Amino acid sequence: MRKGLGDWYFIVPGTDDTFSYMEGIYTHRLTPDYSIEMGKRSTKPGYTVLNLPAVYSLTYQTMDLLYQQVPVANLYMERLKDRWVIHMKDARLNGVPVELADFIKRAAKQGRVRYVPEYEALSIESQEELLSVSLSVDIKDWLRKKGEQTGKSMQDIAAEILEEVYRREQGQNNDFQVLNQNRS
Repeated sequence: MRKGLGDWYFIVPGTDDTFSYMEGIYTHRLTPDYSIEMGKRSTKPGYTVLNLPAVYSLTYQTMDLLYQQVPVANLYMERLKDRWVIHMKDARLNGVPVELADFIKRAAKQGRVRYVPEYEALSIESQEELLSVSLSVDIKDWLRKKGEQTGKSMQDIAAEILEEVYRREQGQNNDFQVLNQNRS
């Protein structure tokens, strides 16, 4: 494991004991089962968020699977008391047993996880998609000014506006459905 850009260290699953990388190599004679690839960082927007129990064998199997198949540049793991919170970019994992796939699906708190049993493949995707739109110069200037005022990007401002309109419209549709049901 590594905290930020600090030194690498080992963590003992289940006990949370840690020791330095050098101690692991020379004192405990630990050797890696596989190499961990830094890989290329994905620039696609959005992350899937997994929330896993800290002391559980399937959690460590999940982490092992991610280290083997997902570039580390596209993973961010955080330990919060009795949980591991993992933010990850889109990935397709191969050779995933059904039990582990079900565990990962239940752990997904944000994003979409789909399993294809005949291929033992798990697709993990964020729920955000990139949208490109053409706007008038006036609207773009307005978005830029709003962004400067709030310290946000034009894309963030536009996304917030669209999400607000979407939620408002969904609420109106739900209200309309309730009114129609009450009339029946």
